[in-house]
This record gives sequence, structure tokens and C-alpha cells, in this order.
Amino acid sequence: MMHNETFRTSVEPVFFENKINYSSKLFSIGSCFSQNIGNRLADYRFNITTNPFGTLYNPISIFENITNSIEEKPIDSNKIIAIDGIYKHFDFHSDISSVSEAGLLNDITSITSSVRNQLADCSHLLITLGTAFVFEKKDINSIVGNCHKVPAKEFNQRLLDLEELLSSFDSLHRLLPQKINIIITVSPIRHFRNGLVDNNLSKSLLRYFTHQICNKYANVEYFPSFEIMIDDLRDYRFYTEDMVHPSTLAIDYIWSYFKNGMIDTKTEDTFKKLDKVRKGIAHRPFNPKTPAHQKFLNKLKQITLSIKDFKTEALITEIDELLVRSQL
Repeated sequence: MMHNETFRTSVEPVFFENKINYSSKLFSIGSCFSQNIGNRLADYRFNITTNPFGTLYNPISIFENITNSIEEKPIDSNKIIAIDGIYKHFDFHSDISSVSEAGLLNDITSITSSVRNQLADCSHLLITLGTAFVFEKKDINSIVGNCHKVPAKEFNQRLLDLEELLSSFDSLHRLLPQKINIIITVSPIRHFRNGLVDNNLSKSLLRYFTHQICNKYANVEYFPSFEIMIDDLRDYRFYTEDMVHPSTLAIDYIWSYFKNGMIDTKTEDTFKKLDKVRKGIAHRPFNPKTPAHQKFLNKLKQITLSIKDFKTEALITEIDELLVRSQL
């Protein structure tokens, strides 16, 4: 008989020292996986800000955007471009755009001001690193967060080095509140732009970098989303059709690791109630106008009313609307 009867390898459960609750103030930034986790936390009504600069993949752009916000550095107008009458900035995602340069500058100023205020009172900073490869705009000799589909000939691509990563993070860490808890992870999403060989080189550098800063700083902890995806969920059924991004099932699985290791025991009861309410609201009965379904909705409402950790008015309104429709 084989000893490993499950025929799989799994990542050990992770348990963070400083857990989150409904009083926590969370900030998630980085690659699109940071959006996945941020969305889950928002769905469960945690106080979280996710990717205010838009999706960012390389560590330098992530760290410098936060650093510049805290230090109130002037916006670099040399990085503004106009494409088809739409103004964008090379430090930010294309979602941050405007029909005028003044409008873009105003939007960015508002974002950086908000980020500065949020981080001053932030309890947990979640950082997801996507790639250690960066693009540098040749004419301004500067790393960009997004190329905005500008021709490749205008950029140099290179791999970051460890000292560069450490220096950038050290500069950021000095500015952050001492009370803040930093959870850092390497995105489980492969970057195929340069092929799998370069992707693995990039991910290995990011992983070594995260290892270094976790050893250096007591308030930095690592979450193994990369290892869970690559070494545990080793099957194409856990990917979307592009064979790169995690499927909903995979995200659910990684989320369960995060949830079990990160949410404190006092919050679990509220979390379970909310989970039941969310699933109940999402349920679509065969006949919504039966007394049984109306009783079910009223029970959901009572569960929601028993939640005291956050405002539930929006959920109550949603349930009331379902009740009205069930009686028409």
C-alpha cells in the first residue's frame, strides 16, 4: 500500500500572528490576484481598499507609488501621455485616465491623498507581487507600471536585482506606521510574456526577496498563494480557459487558506452568519412565491439583524426587496 493515499502534496495551513477582524483597516495592492483577495474581503464587508492605482505587477512600481503618496511627491508630468485624446500616466493602470491632462493630474492627486490618509491608519497592508521583470521608458530612463500599449521599441525590459528590490522596500518600510502588519505574497498567476523559463526565474527572485524581508522585519509575513497554486493545485482543471489564471474553484481554495489563517476567532461567528446570508440571497428558488421561501427570507433577515460588527442596512434592504417580490 502506498503511504500517500491522497496522491497529492499540500501546503501546510498558515496562521498569522496578527489576525484581522471587522475593526481592521485593510489595504490590498499589486497584481490581479490582489484584486481577487480584496474582492473576497469586500464581499464579507471588511473595511478594505484595493488597488487604488489600478493593477500593478512589478514590485518597484508598487513600492514607489505608495512611497510617493506618503511623501506627497509631485506627480511626474514627464510620464503623462495622450493616446486618442485620452490622458494616462506610466506609473498607473490605464483605468486611471482622463480627457484632459489637468483632469488626470487632479484624479491622481485625489488618489494619492486618499492613499496617504488610509495608510496612516491602516492595520494590514496586503501586497501581491506579479513579476520581477520591468519595462523602462527609454527617453525618461524610468521604470513604468503600465506600458499603455505604447510600441515596445520605446522600452527596455530587464530583470530587477535583489539589492534593488530590498532598497525600494526598505525606503517604503521606514515610512509606514510601526503598528502596521504586512502580508506579502507572490502571485500564483504565471507571466507568459517571456515564456515559462523566464517566468520561473522571475518568480524565484520574488520568492527569495519575500524570504529576505520576512526575516528582516518582524511585521512582515508571507502568504503562500504561489505555492498553493503551483505545488498543490497541479491540474489544469484549476485554471481558466487561458491555462494561466486560477479558476473560481482555485481562488476559493486559496481563499480558504487565507481565511482560516487570517481571521480571528471572535470574528468567525459573524463571518459564518454573513456567509449564510450571502448564500441565501444568491439562492434562486424554483418558486420564490411560496410561504416556505418567504419564511426562509425572514430567517435570513433575522440572522442579518443579529450581526453587530458592521452596518447591515444594505443587506436588509436587499432581503426586503426579495420579500416584496415574493409577495407580488
